[in-house]
Parts: sequence; C-alpha cells; structure tokens
Amino acid sequence: LESCIKENEAYQEQYRLTKRKLQHIPKGKQFDFNEMQIFGKFDLFCRRLMKLIDMFSTVEHFSSLAENKLEGMEPLIEQFHKVKRDFRSRNHDLLDYHNNKFDRDYVEFNVRISDLEGSLQQFINQSFESISSIGHSLNLLHKFQNILHRETLKSDLDSKLNIIFQNYGLELEQVQQLYEKQKHDPPIPQN
Repeated sequence: LESCIKENEAYQEQYRLTKRKLQHIPKGKQFDFNEMQIFGKFDLFCRRLMKLIDMFSTVEHFSSLAENKLEGMEPLIEQFHKVKRDFRSRNHDLLDYHNNKFDRDYVEFNVRISDLEGSLQQFINQSFESISSIGHSLNLLHKFQNILHRETLKSDLDSKLNIIFQNYGLELEQVQQLYEKQKHDPPIPQN
C-alpha cells in the first residue's frame, strides 16, 4: 500500500519536474495539462490507501494488546473485537475508492476506536491509582510501554513516568527527613 502511495508521489514529482524543464525552453511545446485530470483518480485511490494503512495499523495495535492479556482488560478487548466484527460485516471492497459507504464506516470505526482509547486511558489511570509501590508502578509502566504504541496513549504513559519520578522524589525526601530526625538517636529493634 505504501509503495503505491510513493509511486503516485514519484509520478507527480516527475510530471512537475518535466513541466519546469519545458518552461525553460519557451519555444518548445509546454505542459498545459490539467493535473486533476491526470492524477485525480490516483490521488483518490491513494487517500483510500492511507485510510486502509491507518485502519490496519489500528487493528494490529489492538490485536497485539489482546495477545498480551493484562488483568481487567478483557472488556476492552471484547469491545475492540466487536468494533472489528461490525466493520467486517459491512463487506466493503476496500480498494473501491468510489464507495462512499466505506468512508462513512471508516469515520464510525475511528470514532469507536477513539472511545475505546478513552476507556483504555481510564483503565491505565485506574491501574496506577491502585498501586502504592514505586517498583510496582515502574513494572506496570514497562508492561504498558511494551504493548501500547499509539501516540495518544504513549504521551499519557510519559506523563505517568513523570508522576512516578515525582513520587520517588517525595519518598526520598521522607526517608531523608526520617534519617535526619533519628540519626543521633536511632530506634533500636527489640528481639
């Protein structure tokens, strides 16, 4: 799919390059063709391909999420499978760029995936709220970083890392204060 998009870009680049070269030769025949007539259908087809690439990468992302089962994520995974089943049931010819029903269903698919991402974000937040240990928080963060690759979710995980380090700093300050308080008269454990 990406090769086809690159090919379209290469064709258009060569067209424009040839057109510029001919403009430097004023007595020669000029390119006065309508670019829309030449490349219009190919551009529409490439827009469809970009939508398909986006959709396939979304499906791949959520499929890998389903394979790395995290406790409590089952409802989200089932919701994803339902979104995927619903889209597949429409039986679109994916390469028919004239089919506007695909475009409407693609928008609906993205809206539902966006809702799913929101639910996933809530799941991530709740997962971190229930953990009190910094070590467990880092382990959970590492698990999420290994399976979540969408930009919207990655930025949230980056903010979680900042929060973990802030909590670590607070914990260090508390330990330092306790040390300073007890360094001259440390508590002695009783056996």
